[in-house]
Amino acid sequence: MKNIVKFLSLTMVVALGLCSCSMESVDYNTEQEVVVEENIGYLALGGMDVTVIEDTENIDSTTRAEGVDISTFDVVITDAEGHTVKSFKYGERPQEAIALEAGIYNIAMQSAAMTDVEWEAPVYGAQREVIITRKQTTEVKDMVCKLRNIKVSVSYAADIKEQLDPEFTSMTIALAESTLVYGVEEERAGYFAPKAEENTLQLTFKCRYVGSDKDIVMTNEISGVRAAQWRKINVIVQHAADGTTNIGIQCDTWTFDEEVVFDTTAYLLEEVLVDDTDMPVIGWEGHDLAQPFELTDEMFDAEGNFTKSINIDITAKSAIQSVVVKVSSDNAEFLAAYSDVMPLESDICDGSVSNTFLKLMGYPIDAKGQTSTRIKFAAQADMLRSYEGAHSYEITVTDINGGQTTVTLTVKYGQNVAPSIVWVGYDIDKRQTYAPGMTCDLKVKAPLAIADFNVKIISETLNADQLTSVGLTDQFSLVTDTHFFEQLGGLGFPTGDAVYGQTDIDLSISNFLSVLAMLGPGEHDFEMSVTDMEGNTTTKTVMFRFN
Repeated sequence: MKNIVKFLSLTMVVALGLCSCSMESVDYNTEQEVVVEENIGYLALGGMDVTVIEDTENIDSTTRAEGVDISTFDVVITDAEGHTVKSFKYGERPQEAIALEAGIYNIAMQSAAMTDVEWEAPVYGAQREVIITRKQTTEVKDMVCKLRNIKVSVSYAADIKEQLDPEFTSMTIALAESTLVYGVEEERAGYFAPKAEENTLQLTFKCRYVGSDKDIVMTNEISGVRAAQWRKINVIVQHAADGTTNIGIQCDTWTFDEEVVFDTTAYLLEEVLVDDTDMPVIGWEGHDLAQPFELTDEMFDAEGNFTKSINIDITAKSAIQSVVVKVSSDNAEFLAAYSDVMPLESDICDGSVSNTFLKLMGYPIDAKGQTSTRIKFAAQADMLRSYEGAHSYEITVTDINGGQTTVTLTVKYGQNVAPSIVWVGYDIDKRQTYAPGMTCDLKVKAPLAIADFNVKIISETLNADQLTSVGLTDQFSLVTDTHFFEQLGGLGFPTGDAVYGQTDIDLSISNFLSVLAMLGPGEHDFEMSVTDMEGNTTTKTVMFRFN
């Protein structure tokens, strides 16, 4: 038994020894590189001091300035191929030397991730290259972090500020697709991510003089803008030698370094004459937005799905800057339900509402920078149906040149709505092509009771003389034209008291269709107008095409 134990122990020692030799050797028969201990060097960052140059004030790592916490800066070490080998917060940097394979490395520090544009969001950073030598320690003693993005502020000279209406005055600054709008009282600085070594700022100044109703739009650009610069833009009055004055801008460039450089360059803003045809267009095809849209129960199927569409289309010649939707209602419960999802007034382009909620409410998530987009209010149909009353959406679209258009969509539902006319099984707002066996059954509802119901026949082939020959005319009332009641009854129309004072009636003009089919190809329309006891009138047209 003792001999067996000795044999097993010897076998294990030999096996471990062979394994150890294999791990420490280099296999020259493969392309795989094996790192040997002799090729390792060390990087020491424990004693590294960091200085941040913020608004020309040096803030070292031992002095925590308000708003600049160097300990939270990200430190990333990458190799010559750009692969990350180490990453940590500056405040959590290793105090012991970091073992690295000999070679060239890059050390980068940054205070935060940089967005394309944001208010009061400076990003500071620095980077340096180090060489790691085998069996030696490379120590980094200091790093100087400077501004990585471009700082832009806007101010107004006192003599021009007092002449401008602040409600209608703003300066829009754009770098590529990134934009910020600076109001007259805006004191915050905007921070833009540079797109290249040298960048161009596009300026659009929109103003209105006090007491005027005319908007003035002016543009210019500032080129050669670099990271770590503060472009201080001041709107001024430029006085010419001939006594005339113009609105201009003065741009001071501050460089975030050991010294401050002023270039004090003046630019004349060029006026852009905005024509009405250049303004954004907001519309709903086939509907007049000046008239309220009557939402009815018949627009929902048996499962409660909305079967119509409420598509508000927006088009602009210049890129869309903002789409502000302001919601109001005479029903406080509706407003409360809406505000549970998103604010009653919001710019769907500014990122303040999550994409999830925008999609839920039918709002586009990518409208900014586009020249066309669509709001699908059908997504809110079920919520609109849940609260009686008049619900309004004021929609204001502004493009990057200051062109602006405002419309209001009003949706009504419940006891305060006008009469409704629905063609069972068909979309009454579209022309239908006749087919044998087709029916035209209509349901009419008037919550405040019907006072009058007028019908007008518009036909290419069925004229007034032909109608007269059968005891009818091309225009008649189902309430007051008693001398037509007998003929109309034979054609399926309710008349007299079967209409007047009623809140819900059914009528059919299916019998008319076979007569119209005998007249040959053509289009025939039946314009129907229902007026309730409060004077609310709804007009719908049943439209046929016969081939």
